[in-house]
Amino acid sequence: MLARDDIIAALGAAMADLQAAIDADDQALADRLGVHRTDLRCLDLVFRHGPLPAGRLARMLGLTPGSVTALVDRLAKADYVRRMPDPTHGRRVLIVPTDRAARIVTELLGTRLAEAHAEVADFSNTELDAIVRFLRSAADRHERSAAQLRGQS
Repeated sequence: MLARDDIIAALGAAMADLQAAIDADDQALADRLGVHRTDLRCLDLVFRHGPLPAGRLARMLGLTPGSVTALVDRLAKADYVRRMPDPTHGRRVLIVPTDRAARIVTELLGTRLAEAHAEVADFSNTELDAIVRFLRSAADRHERSAAQLRGQS
């Protein structure tokens, strides 16, 4: 069994390797879809959080409303998102993924998701809970760091 310091060092190295692998994978996916990385981030948010108003997307992406308009225009032209009226707000529109985008993402990521589901079967509920707590803590830490680097409180 490794000493605690060695395990923590191995965890740090594994996190760095994971971050680099995710970065490379995101770039490859953006290239495959023919979009910018920020466009890919937008698609991710729309898929994960459901229909979103452009203003909220702008805040989530750290962009100006005008930049998000141009980004959504690009994604709409590529048939990855569409605008739909917000049923709860007369003048607002929501950004939603298209059926084409859902089909493409499922085709490209389906095998990876199946592999991930198979891998987590080897972990106990206690281990999975610990992994979730660690990943959420890491995500919070990175979000705080990003805000600090951007000069926000």
